[in-house]
Amino acid sequence: MTTTAAGGHRLVSRAADCLIEAWGPDRASCLGQALQGLIEEFAQVSDTPALRALPLSAAAGAPEEMLVSLLEEVIYALEVFSVVPVRVHLCDTEDGGVSGDMEVVPLAAVHVVGPAPRAVSHKRLSMSEDGGSWQCRVLIDV
Repeated sequence: MTTTAAGGHRLVSRAADCLIEAWGPDRASCLGQALQGLIEEFAQVSDTPALRALPLSAAAGAPEEMLVSLLEEVIYALEVFSVVPVRVHLCDTEDGGVSGDMEVVPLAAVHVVGPAPRAVSHKRLSMSEDGGSWQCRVLIDV
């Protein structure tokens, strides 16, 4: 479990999937924590300086669909470009979406600790606001 002032996350890994639970004081920080959880599920990233930043965004819509969209962007970057985010920056946009970037390093520059994520499952998917904070839950196929 990882907790900071900006929120936290925890992972429940099983043979074929990993459940990520994340929380934060606002939607963008909760989404960022879920992305950090996804990365920690398969890699240990250090303070290695990023070589570049890739854009990261989700259009306005249902919070669960925004979560899926962002997670799929990270998985796509891993599969297509063989890069792993070391830092993620997100903020809410005026139109109700989120936008930012992910600072990335080559996959070879991180310590791989588990199977790479393959897909985002819609089973057990949830994201909601409660009492001024956001929580989400998502199942990742590995």
